[in-house]
Amino acid sequence: VEEGCNFIESMESDFGIPPRQEHYACAIDLYGRAGHLKKATALVETMPFEPDAMVLKTLLGACRFCGDIELASQIAKILLELEPEEHCTYVILSEMYGRFKMWGEKASVTRMMRERGVKKVPGWSWIEVKNNVHAFNAEDHSHPQCEEIYILLQHLKEGIKLFDNFVDQFR
Repeated sequence: VEEGCNFIESMESDFGIPPRQEHYACAIDLYGRAGHLKKATALVETMPFEPDAMVLKTLLGACRFCGDIELASQIAKILLELEPEEHCTYVILSEMYGRFKMWGEKASVTRMMRERGVKKVPGWSWIEVKNNVHAFNAEDHSHPQCEEIYILLQHLKEGIKLFDNFVDQFR
């Protein structure tokens, strides 16, 4: 975290490169993943320009990681005005409301999505193996080697469980 922040701070002073929104978003993400939500928020507040949607979505993700539903709700309200068609804000907010058993708020977000015609878009992942790119999403069965992939994943899960059990013996 310290090293990452040094990069942001040295961009302009050492290299004459003024940090842009995406640089701040990286630093906010770094703080958030390290559990330093107050530092992430302070960085947004001290940026030399108004945060764009990307920066706010990054801060919303930090709120999710750190479990701050109040700040998440405030940021989501801004994002829903900036990008009412963007499904990510609804999904993150709904997931957080569910985690905190705030069922009325969760239902409200779901209703708002339906009323605005917003649909959740499944996320995709890509992997390159021997110069071939393979794209897939959760529980995807379209790959020609799907069966072998799921067998291998099951073996990996079993191996992880065995390892966890082994490590637990020494705790």
